[in-house]
Amino acid sequence: MQRLPRVVRVARGLALAVPLLTACTTVGSRPTAVPDAAPLVPVDAELAALARVSMYQDARLSAYLAGIVDRLATTPERETAAPAITVVVLEDPTIAVFTMPNAAIYVHSGLLAALSNEAELSAVLAREVTHVRRGLGAGVPADTTDRISAAITAIAPTIAAALARGDDARMLSPVAAVILGARLPHAYTAAMAGRGVEPERDADAGALERLVHAGYDPAEAPRAFDRLRRAAAEGGAAERFFVASEASAADRVATLTRLLTGMPSARAVSPPSVGERAEFDAAIIPLVRENARLEMRAGRFHAARAQLDRAIAADPADARARLYEGDFHRLRAQRARSMADRDELARMAFASYAECEALDPALAEVSRQIGLLYYQQGRHEQARAAFERYVARQPDAPDAARVAEYVLALTR
Repeated sequence: MQRLPRVVRVARGLALAVPLLTACTTVGSRPTAVPDAAPLVPVDAELAALARVSMYQDARLSAYLAGIVDRLATTPERETAAPAITVVVLEDPTIAVFTMPNAAIYVHSGLLAALSNEAELSAVLAREVTHVRRGLGAGVPADTTDRISAAITAIAPTIAAALARGDDARMLSPVAAVILGARLPHAYTAAMAGRGVEPERDADAGALERLVHAGYDPAEAPRAFDRLRRAAAEGGAAERFFVASEASAADRVATLTRLLTGMPSARAVSPPSVGERAEFDAAIIPLVRENARLEMRAGRFHAARAQLDRAIAADPADARARLYEGDFHRLRAQRARSMADRDELARMAFASYAECEALDPALAEVSRQIGLLYYQQGRHEQARAAFERYVARQPDAPDAARVAEYVLALTR
């Protein structure tokens, strides 16, 4: 039940932690085709590897994203070979979105949580739809495997710098760990290195055309990417993706802004209606709440706090948001530098857990989290009682057997 020391946790992550040499890979020429003999991972194997990342499952959000993509995929231009486009939401708090050869758009929960309205979301998705429909940069550079190997080799300086800063947050997000750990060429090119200057700028132009045709204000596009740029800058070393890199984000904003000056229709589009705003919030706010939990796991408490505040403001009666708020204070208490701060944060955690119980007495998880807080304080008798309540209330929980073992250990 105790939290492992930072040195142990960092050591466990060394096998997967690898840096991305974004300064060298973000902007480049159009990728060339890979020779048939190149030792690349097959696309099917790449998709299987990506499937190891937890997917955010929510029927309302899935339908909402599919509706936006359908509107964006219908344009005046004639496009051939138009496969059905799907959207997969990955549980990853970092800022990234990319397409794979199976016409699937993979978007991180962290990117969705960073956006503020449907027009911004549509601007991001419009670029990916354009990549699919026009086949922009569908190949990968011939030296992709070498570039991935170079990134892995260069991990030591990144680890040393993080340790020097006292940074114990995860140095790789779940998706980055899979892409670099399994050396996935298509995913690496699309998600981390970028497809090259020309394909990316072609996607910018195509995205604006799609936004206008679908009835969105294209002026939201540069705002969206500037918002993502700022969110990524605040996210620290875990932000290793093309959309999140300073160079690529700055180029997106500059290119989109320049293209807008030649689009008179951009001034004719009205802002989203109230109904559209309500639909966006209803689909996105539950994800924002869940992404806050991922931010806490990554040690990014500033982002977690902001996202919890947003979820609670949208629905003050959301019991699960209060549960995560209690976790936020509990985890912060673990890191408190003074006894006074630790005690105050523990008090705030107990208050949030109590509010969670009042809002939803059937939410059994809160008993487990209260037990963790008691255990953290060395109050083992109260911890044991809370764990017992959890097991009694949810005996079929996936971790019920493990928690029962803790109860036995605390009884001895």
